[in-house]
Order: sequence, then C-alpha cells, then structure tokens
Amino acid sequence: MHERRLEARLAPGGVRARLRLGDRLSLVDVTSSGALVDAGRPLRPGSRVDVQIESERRNGLVTARVLRCSVIAIEPERGVTYRAALVFGEPCEWLREEATHGG
Repeated sequence: MHERRLEARLAPGGVRARLRLGDRLSLVDVTSSGALVDAGRPLRPGSRVDVQIESERRNGLVTARVLRCSVIAIEPERGVTYRAALVFGEPCEWLREEATHGG
C-alpha cells in the first residue's frame, strides 16, 4: 500500500487542544498540516472548526477543516468517544516543533 502522508506524524508530547467553544480534544498525533483527535462530541465532516492549541511555551488558534469523524468507543462511564481527522487551513510549523520537543 502506498503511503499518502507527506510528513511523519508525531506524538503530541506536552501539547493540548480544545475547540474554541471550550470542548477539550485529546491529540492522538499531529503534523504541521493537521491532527488526529479524540472528542466527546461528533465533528461534522466538511465543517470548519477553530482549535486552540496550548503548550508550555506557546499558544495559538488554528482554523481546521474536519476531514472525517467516526465513533471509536462507547463506554458506560464516559459515553461516546469520536475520532476526527483535522486538516489545518495553514501549516503550523511551531506545533510540530512543540510535539518534537515534548515527545
């Protein structure tokens, strides 16, 4: 199978993320052009979301398009967990640097 990714995905290290309206996201992996995240609510494919990204050294707001989203877990205590692929509107090089530094 041919690898479609143009850059290596990195573990998020000390990087945290949340939607602009406050919903916390759990970063699975990240590149300068996008991220794979777990969320407590569905993110509609094709929609645009503002993601607040935070680290010990830097914070920033990134606009992203939701590429896909699906249910990955249903648990009695936590409920439904969704996994979404996000494509950033503009490359976010500092985010890759933070993930490399933290991981």
